[in-house]
Amino acid sequence: MNDPSLHTLILPELPFDKREILRYAQIPKNAPVPESLPLDICLGEVSGKIRCRAVWARFPLSASGSELDLGFSFVSSRNLAHRLEGCCDIVLFACTAGYEMDRMIGRASLRSPVNGLLMHAIGAERVEGACDELCRILGGLFPEYRLTERFSPGYGDLPLELQRDVLRALDSEKTVGITLTDSLLMQPAKSVTAIIGLKEKKHEVDG
Repeated sequence: MNDPSLHTLILPELPFDKREILRYAQIPKNAPVPESLPLDICLGEVSGKIRCRAVWARFPLSASGSELDLGFSFVSSRNLAHRLEGCCDIVLFACTAGYEMDRMIGRASLRSPVNGLLMHAIGAERVEGACDELCRILGGLFPEYRLTERFSPGYGDLPLELQRDVLRALDSEKTVGITLTDSLLMQPAKSVTAIIGLKEKKHEVDG
């Protein structure tokens, strides 16, 4: 990696959140979990084997209504403009659970649809939890700013096509191994990109 503005890190392996995993598996929150559900077996297979990686960079932000200059690309999005209102800069990031997670999902799916479903849910919980941890780390790096909630291409009216510019700006193939298919799907599958706004705390008025 030659660009000093790009920052990469390997995120710590966090404890599994079974409630989140079951939510991603679309098991109702208050429904009893079947004793036969092989969740603990799947967790045992994943434990200690998945370390999420991330790359992030800071860019200046300029906005005129819903027209946004994100520093790495221009985009029109009312939803993102609303999220970034009052922000001076953004942090752009990509995070992935890697190809080993994809391989585990594939092997589990061959055993049974239930195993495949659970492993998909574990992969989602791993990468989303890593994104939350990355946001906590960024909050510590920018204590003078309030960080907005993350917003990803494809959400609301933010076009999924922005993904091309996101991954290009982060040099994602070299930094964390994320590529994009012609249909705009990220590989590895359990990968996330997002935009976070930075708003100076000194310019905020106490409510």
